[in-house]
Amino acid sequence: MIKILKAAALSACILSAPGVFADCSEPDRPQLPDPANAVTPEMIKAKNEVKSYMSAADNYLSCKKLSRRKHDAMIDKMHTLAAEFNKVIKEFKKRVSG
Repeated sequence: MIKILKAAALSACILSAPGVFADCSEPDRPQLPDPANAVTPEMIKAKNEVKSYMSAADNYLSCKKLSRRKHDAMIDKMHTLAAEFNKVIKEFKKRVSG
């Protein structure tokens, strides 16, 4: 019985440790639509893909095997994508609102 409790406690510690099972592969960057030709469903799809990418990037950042250089590069990529997506949104809204 004691062995089972120790095994359960060890399993709980391992499963609750952040970054232990994090995906250590960099996520693929989503393709952003052309705001000059995009329609609303494409923009919604892009928004969802960007959100998914950011979540996957956060998981990637929590990987314990990640070097500081790779960590900083991923942060830069996340900031760049966010800025580019915000620009696409502004241009899209400007076009559709007349």
